[in-house]
Amino acid sequence: MLQDTAFTFAHPDYYEPFDRTDPGRRYNPTRRPAGWTRRESDVWTHWTPPNAELPEQGWKVHVSSALGFAQQVLDVVSTACVELGVSFKHLTGRQYFLWMHGKHGSRVQSGKFCALYPPTPQLAYALLERLERELSGIAGPYVLTDRRFGSSRCVSYRYGAFRPRHRLQSDGTRLPTMLALDGTEVPDERRPGFLLPDGIADPFGPVPESDGGDEVSFHGYTFESVLQPSNAGGAYRASRADGSAVFVKEARAHNGYAGDQDACERLEREYLTLRALHAAAPTLAPEPLELFTEWEHTFLVTEFVPGRTLSKWMVATNPLIHAGQDAAVFAAYYGRCTHILDQLAAQLATLHELGYAFVDLSPGNVLVDDNDTVRLIDFEATQPIDHPLGLLGTPGYEPPESRAPGARAKIDPLHVDAYGLTALAQLLIFPMHEAARRSPETLDHLYADLAELCPPPTNLWNAVVRSRPMPDALRLPTPAQVRSAPEDAVRSLRDRTADALERMADLDNPRWMYPTAPDGHRSNTRCVAYGTAGVLHALRAAGREIDPRVVERLRAVALRDRQTTGPGLLFGNAGIAWVLDDLGDRDAAMTLLAAATGHRLATEAAGWGGGAAGVAMTHLSFFQRTGDPGHLDQAQRLLDALPDGDALMPLLGQDHPSGLVHGRPGVALALYYLSVFTGADEPFERGLRLLREELVHAEPIPVAALGFRVSATDRRNMPYLACGSAGYVHVLSRYLGRRPDPELTALLRTCVRAVGIRFTAAPGLFQGQAGLTLVHADVAARFPDENFLSDAPARPAALFKYAIAGETGVRWLGGHGQRLSADLATGSAGILLALQHATTGVTDPLFTLDHCLEPAADRLGRPGRLHVQQ
Repeated sequence: MLQDTAFTFAHPDYYEPFDRTDPGRRYNPTRRPAGWTRRESDVWTHWTPPNAELPEQGWKVHVSSALGFAQQVLDVVSTACVELGVSFKHLTGRQYFLWMHGKHGSRVQSGKFCALYPPTPQLAYALLERLERELSGIAGPYVLTDRRFGSSRCVSYRYGAFRPRHRLQSDGTRLPTMLALDGTEVPDERRPGFLLPDGIADPFGPVPESDGGDEVSFHGYTFESVLQPSNAGGAYRASRADGSAVFVKEARAHNGYAGDQDACERLEREYLTLRALHAAAPTLAPEPLELFTEWEHTFLVTEFVPGRTLSKWMVATNPLIHAGQDAAVFAAYYGRCTHILDQLAAQLATLHELGYAFVDLSPGNVLVDDNDTVRLIDFEATQPIDHPLGLLGTPGYEPPESRAPGARAKIDPLHVDAYGLTALAQLLIFPMHEAARRSPETLDHLYADLAELCPPPTNLWNAVVRSRPMPDALRLPTPAQVRSAPEDAVRSLRDRTADALERMADLDNPRWMYPTAPDGHRSNTRCVAYGTAGVLHALRAAGREIDPRVVERLRAVALRDRQTTGPGLLFGNAGIAWVLDDLGDRDAAMTLLAAATGHRLATEAAGWGGGAAGVAMTHLSFFQRTGDPGHLDQAQRLLDALPDGDALMPLLGQDHPSGLVHGRPGVALALYYLSVFTGADEPFERGLRLLREELVHAEPIPVAALGFRVSATDRRNMPYLACGSAGYVHVLSRYLGRRPDPELTALLRTCVRAVGIRFTAAPGLFQGQAGLTLVHADVAARFPDENFLSDAPARPAALFKYAIAGETGVRWLGGHGQRLSADLATGSAGILLALQHATTGVTDPLFTLDHCLEPAADRLGRPGRLHVQQ
């Protein structure tokens, strides 16, 4: 989510890359290099001498700077580079500097104000020596990926790629790479630590001696664990010599800026604030023990406050994310929430009486212990109530107006605390801050959904809505209207979603035609998951007329970029081919499918979303459309080439992922259709084995439900479509429709129980409520006698509490819920697809092939192997 935050600054409604923002006061060499080429890219300004050609890779030199000296440091660097003929780049402007060096900036990029590209080790050494001398005594932030040169406090180096080189991943993203000594492509690893590729030695100085162990101890403290890494500095649990636990907060020098103030200055101020508060009210804030400097960083030591953050407490405790909890459990939970909020209100009242405002009242700054006793922590933003409001705050937990230019100086800090307490009440009930800010009516639908389980107490609900603005006009039906005619209400929601989606097209935008999530910017804005193809698929499924200008642009750009696009059904050429063929452009579709089939990832990756399974599914679809047996043969070759058992795991992706998109169920889905199209049992048996093997990721969800962990390393237990119970049900239900199995049917029921959850953090198709809605509608149609939910017709109405209603229709938050999105994976298109399926039972909403099984069997001269109920 912190990575996604960078996409929220450039546009108030849509995700856009950070470099689309105003860079602020620009940095340029005072004496501009004569004859050199200047260009801007991303957040950087590049300077290249005439006729220069960079080698593929080498020793990069980085120069860091404190904010106040950036222009002067740049002048020294540029003079040296011009005289030595070395290409270089620097951050374009002050706002980019502040973000890259801010508290939430990237740890592997932070500190890099200037990057220099000497073409030989000899020139690199000459440059390092010169800059060490000319910037002697100048301090900058430590660059975590680098090794400092000599005695310098701002000049460092690392080995890496000079020219952009990437390796396309199956999810459409690109992994930075470089060449090993033997010429093979290897990752250009960028982690917070100095790394050397195999066979490369550091030529610029002796290797620092290792301390011989992993234990870190200094100033009388032994550091035991990292509680929270940050670009500004980490937070740690440590122990003193007597074994007692303490909390240590680190501030990295010349980093973690908020305005002109860096992390060290803020930590010093926090220490003094804690001193004053502890003297006046000893238990209100953590007891400050010591402030000290070690090397170049500042450390604050306080008492160790036990407990977990309020956000973690809510996730572990809130019964809404479980299936089938009874009213007594909800009532008990509401009582605990009220107890927590009452404690916070009392602590804030004491703080205010002492003349301070907390300011950054957010879930990460509240700890809850095993007895539900709460403590405020992290007093970094705390300030006197009569001072102008500072710059620190957490989106969603501070008044929306506080982010308007120049507004903070006019806002009462006490109002910020009051708003934060309301936002915490919203978190505890159900976290949907951005949706409620954009469309306050959503809270009425939230309350109605809660009331069907157990209504929150009046005082608790009043705390949630205390800061809610009243809309000028109601743009959603009331909860009573939805419940009196749920099917009509859902159809209207579908139509208004399609209305708004059509109006979100921007043919003049060179980067995208429909706004997407951050992952769309990281991959491509053409594909099914995040791009135009997915939007057109949803609009077509909903019976909307497709703008031919949009189709033509998709066609042209997809063909132009087909060699640099992955093969995947969701993330690349195969899915675009499927959509274009649906829209009547067979020639372009065949060209794209050929590119997908010949791509290395069609054999190196197995998944349905980005690898062989999805490409094979597309070939099966084209076999049905064209009758060409070559497509059937190609699908069989792709799937037959996939290994079984443990040998399949590397082809699924890093860390052994689960789920429909990247894991075994997606491969099983393709094998299921291959079995039906060919009449062979072997692919069916392989698919069943994969579904059983997928249970290695399964984990119970209370009550009597089953979820799936995201991967071997990501232990979050999910009910969703992309990875989780819904995706598993999506595939398993098809297998059980062909061959009943009592054991697997019982497993299906426990998974469907998880799919019945009506409260998810996001509304989207892949990781939210829409995906659960789509799968429930699908499985209910396949097994009409099961009666999975007693009120199935009202199931899609769970989406109303996320709906952002406006004059153009209904739009939806995508990504991690910070901006609107049109895409299929997270935004409006996926929700439209789910609503269309739920209201009309449209066959094959998500690139499946049930509608063509009988015709395929006829063409092959065999009887159909499966009857699918629709």
